[in-house]
Order: sequence, then C-alpha cells, then structure tokens
Amino acid sequence: MTQLEVKVKDLLPIPELMAMRRVLCVQAHPDDAEVGAGATVAKLTRSGSEVVYLTVTDGGVGTEDASLAPSELARIRRREGEEAARLLGVSEMIWLDFPDGSSLDFTAVREKIIAAVRQVRPDLLMVMDPWLPYEAHSDHRTTGFAAAEALLLSGFPHVCPQHLKEGLAPHAPQAIAFYGSSRPNTFIDATSTWPLKLEAIAKHKSQFPPGNLEMVTAYLTAKAREHAAGRGFELAEAFKVLSPLHLHFFEDAWQC
Repeated sequence: MTQLEVKVKDLLPIPELMAMRRVLCVQAHPDDAEVGAGATVAKLTRSGSEVVYLTVTDGGVGTEDASLAPSELARIRRREGEEAARLLGVSEMIWLDFPDGSSLDFTAVREKIIAAVRQVRPDLLMVMDPWLPYEAHSDHRTTGFAAAEALLLSGFPHVCPQHLKEGLAPHAPQAIAFYGSSRPNTFIDATSTWPLKLEAIAKHKSQFPPGNLEMVTAYLTAKAREHAAGRGFELAEAFKVLSPLHLHFFEDAWQC
C-alpha cells in the first residue's frame, strides 16, 4: 500500500484488549459488567490480568416491587454484585453509591472515575458504550461518557488537582473498551468462559427472575453466536476498543 492509499482510520492502531494486564471495569449498575463483558472479564483474570470493578450507582430502584425499599434493594444488589464478581475473578470492588435512577451528575461521576483511575492505575477502562443508539437509560449514558472523558483527562495534573494532595498521581490508561456497542471492532473468543458469564448473571436474582433470566441468557447467547460467526470460534463478546487519541477530534473513530 502506498502512502497515498493509507486511510485516515488506519493511522491509529486499535489497542489489543487481551494484552491489557490491569483493567478498571466501570459499570452504572451492579449487573452491567456481567451482562456486557462477563466472559471477557473471566478470560482476562484467568490469563493473569487484574480486574477491578467500579460501580457508580447503588442499583436501588431496579425493581417492580413497590414494597421493597431502595435501601434494602441496594444492600441486596451489593451482595449479588460481590458474588458475581468473585466468581469471575475480580480482585477488588469500588462502590460509589450514587443514587440509581437517571439523576447522575456528570461532573461528580467523572471526578470519581478519574480518582479511581489514579488509584487503580489501569491499562484499560471497560464500560458500556454511551453512543449506543436508542439507549434510554441516562445512568448508562452518563457513566459511559464520564469514563470516556476520564480516559482523556486523568493523565493531566491540573484536572482534579485536589487528587495530588490525596496522594493520587496522574495516570493515563492506554485504551477503553466499550461493551454493548453497535459498532464493535474487537471480538473476544468467549466460548470457554461463557458458562461462567451465565452463572455470574444468575447471581443477580433481584434483577433476573427465572422467566426473565431465560430470555436474557437466550438473547445474549444468540448474539454471541452472531458475533463469533466466521471467526473460528463458537461464542464471542464484542467491544469497541479505542485509544485516547481516537476520542479527541478524530472524525474517523466511528469506523475504526
């Protein structure tokens, strides 16, 4: 290929997700990471990577049971989240305990994620894709956008300078992996760890009663087969993996 034939989108290589040794998995609610990336989380931890969970909300409104108080549901969901994460090999859980239910303050969430980045010092952030078309839950959108901006800003010492006084030095991760993306560019062979993903999802009993659990797992499995088609394995989880440079004034990021 000559220099004139090089496409703009090919000037920035896509980071290798499975090469990342330290991962901060950011989720709006206690079950998001299992649904979107549970098999990959398990595969990372089993390959020697360290995965830390950061959960933004307490999950306290995720029920149709009016008799169940938000504080009690939050307690249940924390226990379920810890059980699921332990099953997947997650080494640490950070809970921000913002109120569930689409009232998140973007600046506050971003500051907390930047603090966690500087504490954990990951190579990779993982979060739900906030650019997913028709995503109606603003907790997902706010968390995803805040994580993306944290990727850009956490390496700059004058962003949240109070962290320096708290002993948190700037740190710039290499990449971000968006799960639940409509434009994935990375497909991870999830065949061997798919049973663990489903077992972890089933730990969230408050969110997935039996009938609902069957529907969700059937959909996720069918989608994983679609993602894997033609790639030489049975089941795959799909991600949009980008570097910080892709997320700053790069018009071709959508097609990378």
